[in-house]
Amino acid sequence: MKIYLVMLTLMLSVPFISCTETKYSKYQCPMKCEKDKTYDKPGKCPVCEMDLEGVK
Repeated sequence: MKIYLVMLTLMLSVPFISCTETKYSKYQCPMKCEKDKTYDKPGKCPVCEMDLEGVK
């Protein structure tokens, strides 16, 4: 019985784990202050100070 509970818990938690991790490989300013320049990490635009957004 315990093994079924463990299996059920793992099966139900996998979709939540994969859905919450939305990592982007590149980030850029939403205002395109620096044209198409991208960054490797999230942060703030050095020109307008807006939060960088993930690029698909």
